Amino acid sequence: MGQEQYINADPLAHPAAAAFIPRYLHQGLPDPSGRPDVRIRDDFYGTRRKLRIGVLGAGISGLNFLHYAEQHLKDIEIVVYERNEDVGGVWLTSKYPGVRCDIPSIVYQFSWRTNVWSEMYAPAAENLAYLQTVATENDFYRYIKFKHEISQASWSDKQAMWALSVKDLTTGDTFEDKVHLFLEFNGPVSNPRLTPIAGINDFKGEVVHPAYWSDKTSVDNKRVALIGYGCSGVQIGPNIVDRVAKLYTWFRNKTYILPPPNQAFSAKEGANFKYSEEQKALLSDPDVYLTYRKAVDDAFYRRYSYIINGSEMSKVVKDNTVKYMREKLAHKPDLLETILPEGFDIGCRRQTFAYGYMEAISDPKTTVFSKPPQRLTENGILDADGVEHELDMVIAATGYDQSHLPRFPKLVNGKSITDFWSNPMSPPSYMAVCLKGMPNYFNPSSAYGPLPQGNYYQSSEAFTKYIVKAISKMQINRIVSITPKEKAVDHFVRHANAFLKRTAVTGPCVAWYKGNENTAPPAIWPGARSQFLRIMESPRFEDFDIVYEDENDMFSYFGNGWTLEDDAEEDTDKTWYMGKPGREIDCDVIERLKGTDGSVKHIVQGMSGMPRLP
Repeated sequence: MGQEQYINADPLAHPAAAAFIPRYLHQGLPDPSGRPDVRIRDDFYGTRRKLRIGVLGAGISGLNFLHYAEQHLKDIEIVVYERNEDVGGVWLTSKYPGVRCDIPSIVYQFSWRTNVWSEMYAPAAENLAYLQTVATENDFYRYIKFKHEISQASWSDKQAMWALSVKDLTTGDTFEDKVHLFLEFNGPVSNPRLTPIAGINDFKGEVVHPAYWSDKTSVDNKRVALIGYGCSGVQIGPNIVDRVAKLYTWFRNKTYILPPPNQAFSAKEGANFKYSEEQKALLSDPDVYLTYRKAVDDAFYRRYSYIINGSEMSKVVKDNTVKYMREKLAHKPDLLETILPEGFDIGCRRQTFAYGYMEAISDPKTTVFSKPPQRLTENGILDADGVEHELDMVIAATGYDQSHLPRFPKLVNGKSITDFWSNPMSPPSYMAVCLKGMPNYFNPSSAYGPLPQGNYYQSSEAFTKYIVKAISKMQINRIVSITPKEKAVDHFVRHANAFLKRTAVTGPCVAWYKGNENTAPPAIWPGARSQFLRIMESPRFEDFDIVYEDENDMFSYFGNGWTLEDDAEEDTDKTWYMGKPGREIDCDVIERLKGTDGSVKHIVQGMSGMPRLP
């Protein structure tokens, strides 16, 4: 067998790899099938592909990703495009009266950066300050380009990159940025939706969506119509009723108004409260803090089985809720009948908790129309009986766009991604983090997310850890692109839709996760929070179509046969697989264990010197 001179044609990522380059190759025996040899990479195993990652959004998920990327990734370049002027997402844009957490703040935060809050349900300004503090402490601002909006994203198989069209909202200029991966962290409440209301363009007064509330917006002594009774509406009502001259509202569909949660830890009757200095001192102990957090979160989770059709917990929660509503509206039985559902159970719609809302709609200043009004007029609103009520202002708390349709054009090899969808109301999602036919794309706000099951911080951390694991695998395994297989997408969606029929969410109600209608299947996670968190711990890479950097050798990432972590530097631990001693041992102790140590008296010469076995 002859020898062949070896020529290294590729530049090395690490200089130490030069020591492992051969001068020649043995020609060896021919391949049994006549196949040519593959080319062995001369870099160490563990050498990562350098990747540029484009991120949309600097809200909770954007900051979560930056944290876990810094912890677990190397050789990456990240750019974050944020259309607003600062970090914070919904907590930056939401300024309406009464806006605050509707779940305890002690669990609504990053697990890796805890905070001692001023109140059990912290106001919006404190939530925003927390996110800004986290971004400042970790120097996340260096990644972010503010007042920049992505207007189009286009993937090319040939280049294996996304081309992002980005508009600088300050200068008006548009430029293109090419990235290997595109992460869309736009959040589920980032695009306000103004439900079409008859006559809204005729109304001469002020119309404001809660997302566009400014410091100059005022309801004082005005005649106000409040449209909506979701999360924003139930917070706004109690916080403006004392300030307005007159308040009008109505229920387009019936709904349950649940009593405040976490009553075991809240003030009287579930009320919010400010932590005392003594309580804050207790929370300075990390063990007390964690035990308290777990107790508060545990109380919510144990009730989640109420979502199962006909379950005992469903009956208990419904009976308690109806009792609560009857007590609050005992003096207005007609109003109770206007609101109380009959055809569906609790859980069909997202939970709406009452913090003074029932008192607000039964206040003498408030008129609740028993039927939806006909239309808005120039001067006010025309009720179902044709009576006009004069208005100064309309607050349209009509929610956010939850259709899952692309909010700007997204193309794959020149074809719109919506061409992959058989039904716009049923997006082809994979694990609520990827979409059919979209390579190197992650969006944890896509369909089938676990939004009703817990709080957004928890699901965001699970999603971002999953994404970071996928990116790390792509780097180390020299993967060019990953795309969820059609079979995996199909099976996930079918499983989710079948599971949800076991639950109240498929009941005959209108909900935002049904596209704000009652005709589409609810696109939410098929299971409880704990199940979701467990499943997301381990990405199923077998569910992806994978394109490798070397399509002739998917094992090219083996490299030169040595490892970057263990062999590139002289002072690394070459025997890491044995574990580490519990404490550091002095070198002289190891020296004393050599055969030349003075304490050694007997030298064994080969096997003959060994004692015989009995």
